[in-house]
Amino acid sequence: MTGLAIIGAGKSAVLHGESARAIRGIKLVGVGGRSSGRAGAVAAALGCEELAVDDMVRRADMLVVAVPPGDIGEVLARIPLDRPLIVESPVAMPSAVDTAERHATHRLTANRPRAMLGANLLHAQVVRDGLAAINSLTDAHHLVLRANGVRPVWHSASADESGVTLDLGARLLPVLLAAAGKPVVEVSAELRRQDGFVVAAELGLRLQDGRLARAEFHWGDEPPAAEVEAAGATRVVSVGLWPFPVLEVDGNETASAEGREPLHALGFVSQMQRLKAVTEQQAEPWPGLAGGVGALRVIEAANLSDSSRKPALLV
Repeated sequence: MTGLAIIGAGKSAVLHGESARAIRGIKLVGVGGRSSGRAGAVAAALGCEELAVDDMVRRADMLVVAVPPGDIGEVLARIPLDRPLIVESPVAMPSAVDTAERHATHRLTANRPRAMLGANLLHAQVVRDGLAAINSLTDAHHLVLRANGVRPVWHSASADESGVTLDLGARLLPVLLAAAGKPVVEVSAELRRQDGFVVAAELGLRLQDGRLARAEFHWGDEPPAAEVEAAGATRVVSVGLWPFPVLEVDGNETASAEGREPLHALGFVSQMQRLKAVTEQQAEPWPGLAGGVGALRVIEAANLSDSSRKPALLV
């Protein structure tokens, strides 16, 4: 049996725990978080022990880090660099005060050879098929991510009082970056705020090959939905991400996860199977944490661009 422990006790921890229970050969040995009452309830629901972080690190073969972004650096510092693990996106908290410290945190976070970014949608088969179709487009000239969602639990991403918030689609940006296939070199953004929080955003991402990708986010009362759309010289590919993955080519549905159990449809179970294979040295970690750091840098650049009204370079 491969032992798994989950550091965190929120919704993500529950999703990972339930995914592990669906896989033969994984034993959930513990769950823990700062809130002992909530962690105890989650552990009881998942049929495992509530453990302290150091105990989970000592007893588990592989780990999931599902804590708020501001706590990730502290938690990772207590985990050996070669331990197989999943880290939820985004993988670090931006710092508006100490640029050197922020870059050092990014390097430390990404330099983990057996770590995976928590990007479950990238493991969903329909999404993977859609990304392959997008990456095969010739003369691709159009790439956009559109998302509507309920207002998330906001995390302050700045030491000042400018109303900067962290969640600019942090969990969806890795899908757009995978569809882009090239590094982002410049970000421009227009953010709309209400009561000090970002409620809508339009991001322009200039890619290394000169193409422009876009991300359009809205958080409010609309039904949650998300899709990536791309167009090339010969066809248009659309990949629905939420509420379940759907692939359309030239307006015709070619694959759908509708009707599948959600943890399978959204890639959570496949992601956990990949982590188990990494732990057993039967697969390489994918995607790496660098993708989460890249998403975080896009978020930081978007906030900077919106404040300055000029595109922000990613260097």
